[in-house]
Amino acid sequence: MHFIKNVGFGISMGCTVFVVINLFGYWIFGDNFLEAVMADFIHQVLGSIIVGIACVLPSSIYKVERLTFLQQMAIHFTISIGVFIVVALFLNWIPASSLRTILLMIFFSILLFTITWLLFYLYNQTEAKKMNRKIDELINKQHNNL
Repeated sequence: MHFIKNVGFGISMGCTVFVVINLFGYWIFGDNFLEAVMADFIHQVLGSIIVGIACVLPSSIYKVERLTFLQQMAIHFTISIGVFIVVALFLNWIPASSLRTILLMIFFSILLFTITWLLFYLYNQTEAKKMNRKIDELINKQHNNL
């Protein structure tokens, strides 16, 4: 069940990012931005879904306790960015016009992944602190009732 939930979350993340990027692209560049997307809409959406799943599913690596946090992060990062780069090159999200452009786009992709990962990390840390506080309150309440 957890796997299906993560796949669904990955699909929703991929589709959400797809819509947001295309909205901004349209607002900045106009109709020209959407021409490439609409010409190959199914592949563009499927690519976004694949990238979304590839960013969410590897997060299960954080449950493997024998790996250090740095190893877990490296595995998650490598899978997510690796899949993104393959899909991005295949679907021309990264223009292959020059090596400089490719490297610049990969840099921005890594930056975006890092920021997104950091936001999720901070959110989960905050949630863990809330849960720990609640557990402490319940333990203290139970202890005081004895």
